[in-house]
Amino acid sequence: MLSVLVPVFNWDIRNLILKLHQQCLETGIEFELMAVDDFSTDPEIQSKNREIQLPHFRLIELEKNVGNAEARNILARTAKFNWLLFLDADMIPAQKNFIQVYLEEIQKNNFDIMSGGILYEDQVAKEFQLKWLHGKKTEEQIPGKDPYLEIRGNNFLVRKEIFLQNPFGGLPENYGYVDTHFGLKLKVSKATVKIIDNPCIHLGLETNPKFVEKHKKAVRNAFWMMNNQAEMAENLKIIRTYKKLKSLGLRKIFGWIFRKFEKKMLANLHSEKPSLFLFQLYKLGYICTLKEE
Repeated sequence: MLSVLVPVFNWDIRNLILKLHQQCLETGIEFELMAVDDFSTDPEIQSKNREIQLPHFRLIELEKNVGNAEARNILARTAKFNWLLFLDADMIPAQKNFIQVYLEEIQKNNFDIMSGGILYEDQVAKEFQLKWLHGKKTEEQIPGKDPYLEIRGNNFLVRKEIFLQNPFGGLPENYGYVDTHFGLKLKVSKATVKIIDNPCIHLGLETNPKFVEKHKKAVRNAFWMMNNQAEMAENLKIIRTYKKLKSLGLRKIFGWIFRKFEKKMLANLHSEKPSLFLFQLYKLGYICTLKEE
């Protein structure tokens, strides 16, 4: 019936697995719980995760790091049931009936993919403010007009056959627009998607500097899509804005401004009170420095 799949890298999953296991048992369904350790580098965390001894649970440890997207693909290929529920290791269900809600959606709907959404804690330490503010604004939101752009890879349910036809991957960087790229592939294949209210709380936040660097990867992925998958890239706001600037002859000017003021922008983005507006300008300026193929 249900394969619950968790890619993990340097994260203690004992609490998550225990909660998921208990909820699955309460539903009475046939299930499996499987985690793939993507060559974690923290021996203490690895040891803790190896302690998990539960019926229907399996931990697979990879011999090299393949990235989150490929770890999901490995989980999907290994899973034995027809429905796959993906959760990232740093997520925790917000509700005690999390599994039951997904099962009810399966019974009353005929969708291929359902995504339950993300919540963030009410307060976080100052060094995580940028990721927290960004997540609150862009992920804790009412679903938009296009459900394919709202799929969150860290909390979604999918038919196994649909996933295997549309696996994760295909972008040069391992972070940034990975979920969007996956959703757009599903759109092209005409798979059906529903966004539901069944969130998980995202616990694993990056520090401000690390989050900025990861988003530079995301910008490079968007830029690559523009050059190699132009039709898909039109769905990305940053690409539409970039093209508008280019058509107005402003791309080089924005690139120059970015280079001149990058250090000052970073001073704000790395601070305890980062500006999301400045963060958007930073990403737009950065993409204007990249060279088109």
